[in-house]
Amino acid sequence: MARSRDRSPSTAPATQALWPLSGPPEPRSPGDELPAVVGVADLRATNAAAVLAAVRSTDPHPRLSTLAEATKLSRPTVEAIVEELTDRGLIEVAPAVSARGQRSPGRPARRFRFRPHAGFVVGVDVRPRSVSACLADLDGRAVAVERKAVRADLGGPARARAVVSVVRDAIDRAGADARVWAATIGTPGLVDRSNTRIRQADNLKGWAETDVVATLRDALGCPVAVENDANLAALGEQWRGVGGSADEMVFVLLGERLGAGVITGGRLLRGHRGAAGEIGFIRFPGSPSSRPGLEPLDGAAPDRENPGRHTGADLVRAAAEGDPHAVSAITSYGRRLAAGIAPVLLALDPAVVVLGTGLFADPALLPAGEILLSATEEEAGSLLVDLPRWRLSSLGDEAVITGAVRFALSSVEEVLRTRPTLLPAGGQ
Repeated sequence: MARSRDRSPSTAPATQALWPLSGPPEPRSPGDELPAVVGVADLRATNAAAVLAAVRSTDPHPRLSTLAEATKLSRPTVEAIVEELTDRGLIEVAPAVSARGQRSPGRPARRFRFRPHAGFVVGVDVRPRSVSACLADLDGRAVAVERKAVRADLGGPARARAVVSVVRDAIDRAGADARVWAATIGTPGLVDRSNTRIRQADNLKGWAETDVVATLRDALGCPVAVENDANLAALGEQWRGVGGSADEMVFVLLGERLGAGVITGGRLLRGHRGAAGEIGFIRFPGSPSSRPGLEPLDGAAPDRENPGRHTGADLVRAAAEGDPHAVSAITSYGRRLAAGIAPVLLALDPAVVVLGTGLFADPALLPAGEILLSATEEEAGSLLVDLPRWRLSSLGDEAVITGAVRFALSSVEEVLRTRPTLLPAGGQ
């Protein structure tokens, strides 16, 4: 089996990496409005993209005649493109449907279907104490997931090596010749607008000085992006969670450090330098610390009479069981959270605010999540003009890695949509 460690950069897509979900495109320079000259190769790539789109969108699996009709291309042109897409592993002949009791003279017409395993994408979730990787196919379905515990004080280069290791483990677990076409790394901290460099990550030692993008790109031989974890969580929730494809949404990541991902106009808001949503720098009311931000929810209110009783997951479990002290602590936290981010919500006017945390993954703990949700919603009601819908994340701890897969997949989808024959050939 060919493994990723044997791959070389020559197997990467021949086109420049595009990250469509990164935010609005850069403004064009004067003169760029003029239409580009279309060459023969470009026209063939465009036609191939049209045929591939028709294969993917037609149900049941289309025949050559159906593809010719859908694309308005001649049958010989469609036939040639289908052969090329088949040779490259992007489509295949669909198995013939059994028709018992029916007589069919001659050979049945071939039907074609998309091969989601023609290539793969990787999403990575980097946290202070863990690194996770998800290998997904071209339909966005998870094929393999690997997680690795790391020390919180791990240095930048060692953490980058852990990223490569866990990605390779996920590829190996897939048990196939996984051709990775794009990867995205989710991380705490500030990321530049080009998604190539971590500008600042105070809670990860030496991380901003480490070129993890180049490290993983060299290992996989494919385009790699890095993005803020809260931004990716917002994309993940919009794609597969309670965001429900919301055009205006704020996702609040209640992790070790507070962060937010903002969706506006259906797209990720990144700001002038990529720092939009850094609500961890807000000075929240009632904070016992002189530092900005809000302490993690699971350590919000230790019981001074019984040290350690209501720290960590114990606080959430106690609140779910109705413990008055724990209920009061979570209610207070929710109110402070709403008061702190109210100016942000007034400026953005979102339709939905999603609170993202894995603390309520166990159904038995959902009552504690409802306490938090009710407290934030009630407090915000007196501070906002128009009230958004408040929701708990349905993805929990999987929000970041889901968004990382979505971000990487968007790059491949852009190529499939415009010039699929420039992608590396896949196996059959």
